[in-house]
Amino acid sequence: MTIGNKIRFFRNLRGYTQDELGHKIGLQGDRVRQYESGIRTPKADMLKAIADALDVDVAALSDINITSEEDIMHILFELEDNFSINIEKQDGKTVLVIDNEDSRNAVLNTYLNYWYDKKQVFSLDKYSDAKDPRVIDYRSWRGRFGSNEAAFEAEVIQNINDAYKAEVSKLSKAKTKPCENVSDFISLICKISPDLLIDTDKEITDILNAVTSHGFVFDAGKLTESGNVSPDFARFIYELDNLKKFGVETYPVVSYTGSVLKITYFIKNNGFGMVTMMINKWISYNQNKSSYSVLAQKEFEKSFDENLQFLCSANLEEFIKQYE
Repeated sequence: MTIGNKIRFFRNLRGYTQDELGHKIGLQGDRVRQYESGIRTPKADMLKAIADALDVDVAALSDINITSEEDIMHILFELEDNFSINIEKQDGKTVLVIDNEDSRNAVLNTYLNYWYDKKQVFSLDKYSDAKDPRVIDYRSWRGRFGSNEAAFEAEVIQNINDAYKAEVSKLSKAKTKPCENVSDFISLICKISPDLLIDTDKEITDILNAVTSHGFVFDAGKLTESGNVSPDFARFIYELDNLKKFGVETYPVVSYTGSVLKITYFIKNNGFGMVTMMINKWISYNQNKSSYSVLAQKEFEKSFDENLQFLCSANLEEFIKQYE
């Protein structure tokens, strides 16, 4: 669809005439007709005004020039190259398969699972009538997908902040001494229960300066379960706030697999690759702990502690400065 077609689509969805939309953006209805017919193309500021009047994101009106099946194929080829999306045959149907293990797909997977869940909420199928209120609501939701998804992520983060605000405040009021050494920081993370701490992650956040952010992945759903406030996770949040005093950037990222809602707390510092390496060993151990004998568990934990002290006894602030 062209920009003009999209303006017409959402104008009709809102039930506005061309004159009514024109009035909302301070133009004559004739100018709206010119936009919709393609005689004129709205400039960026006007496109934003139209999007606001129609209560959609600007992206929903942007021109994605797909005019043929060949255009679609070249888009699919780009998806294949950039997101490891492959074509397969399943039960006589042609399907596109996304590699969930490819880190490049983390955001896309979250978007797709968010979309899938919303589609189920609206209970739509291919036979739903265009005038069905559910269809109208669904298309309105699509028009504000970016804003809606951002609000969804912000709500997840806010819910966790609200759940742990009191515990973190207690630590602050008690003037709890922050971790001094890297090993203390790792030991703190290892204390967090295995059902909450589920993985680590990393992302390149500054290609020009070769800076990588290293993250710790938690089950966001379990973090906010009633009666499940973890003192150890509260201490982790307290420590993140302390890292900011050293000039370290930390930030949360929400992801959704369709079955697990995750939140990753990233620390923008190359040195924390060593920290996540140790945490990965601990996570792997906990995942396979039931297969270890009592003696093997003692041996692993003893070896882990020895490696921890050998590799990570450095002062935390000095360690951070070293890898800035």
